Amino acid sequence: TGAGSGIGRETARLFASQGDRVILADIDIDAAESAAGEIVTGGGTAIAYQLDVADEEQWEAFGKWVDAEFGAPHLLVNNAGIMDWGGFVEMTAQEWQRTMDIDLMSVIYGSRVFAQQMIDAGVHGQIVNISSGAAFLPHKMIAAYGTAKAAVLMASQALRVELRRHRIGVTAICPGVINTNLIANGHRAGISAIDQEQWYARAGKIQSISYAGPDKVARVIERSVRHNWAVVPVNPESWFIYGLYRLSPSLSRVVTGIGSFELADGLMSRLQPLLNRVGQ
Repeated sequence: TGAGSGIGRETARLFASQGDRVILADIDIDAAESAAGEIVTGGGTAIAYQLDVADEEQWEAFGKWVDAEFGAPHLLVNNAGIMDWGGFVEMTAQEWQRTMDIDLMSVIYGSRVFAQQMIDAGVHGQIVNISSGAAFLPHKMIAAYGTAKAAVLMASQALRVELRRHRIGVTAICPGVINTNLIANGHRAGISAIDQEQWYARAGKIQSISYAGPDKVARVIERSVRHNWAVVPVNPESWFIYGLYRLSPSLSRVVTGIGSFELADGLMSRLQPLLNRVGQ
């Protein structure tokens, strides 16, 4: 899912290059068709499918279509997600619900549909759920996102335990900061539309100069499928947060409590000349 861009697109390309048939599901069908077209041009087999991952009925229809056309899949990658910013109280109930529907419930819908298909068909497959370093990061700026990703991590572990007897693996991937459009496509709660445009223009530039690209995550996903790893942080910062939280949850709360939107806004203002230079 979310295969029209970023991690989903690179993951589809990688598995297709190894001879797998891939279905690229995305709410943006044009992006999915573009990505699928690149794979086909390169000699692979790929099909685009329009899917709103927050809609359970669409998942059910998607599952029936996949089963009818190809049979039960050997691999499901629940990758689609959003990253909305805002404090726990600052975000409205509707904003919380949007994050939960896309970041958490989509993983549950997809895993239920395709795990059942694998069980019924006797397929010893793999389900990969994209969690986040934020799953270990109790941060006041991304309360809903971190909560959803922590739930994805726990859901993955619960599903892994349940599916072990069916020889179906489940992996939670926790990337860290990756050069994708995740921030640029999200929302920040509690500010005007104009301020929001400025925020995401700056934040998106910062994410765009991150040292790790989505292809790195795709390679980690491929290795995780081969080795049936359970929880896999990707970038060094994700490993650091993971280790810190396991070592001392209280210390991790103290460290993350330092951050604030005021601090972030000031930092981005100072970095703006550098970001403009990099963009040029």
